[in-house]
Amino acid sequence: MNRENLGDPRVWTAAVACLIAAAVVGRFAMPPRPPAVAAEAVAEIRYICRESGELFERPLDAASRIHPKTGKPTLVPAVYDAKRRQWKAGPPPEIMHRKGLLGPAS
Repeated sequence: MNRENLGDPRVWTAAVACLIAAAVVGRFAMPPRPPAVAAEAVAEIRYICRESGELFERPLDAASRIHPKTGKPTLVPAVYDAKRRQWKAGPPPEIMHRKGLLGPAS
């Protein structure tokens, strides 16, 4: 290709068509990106019901404070009391996170 052909509209049309084709084909040829956080990377913690004392393993999010059977917001994060060997209600998640108490359920 020489400099005389750069002014030819056919050259620019072909270049733009190649770019559009590459963009369209690239979307179908390239695999989709994985999600920012894999589902298995979301931490699950233990929650205890304030009314019944039942334990639940639920994802650490705002929606997990609803009791799955009653539908009431009675679940609070649970901490294990090693001295009494039982689970008890813990502080709010923000405080637990600051203190390093939040970890995956095991």
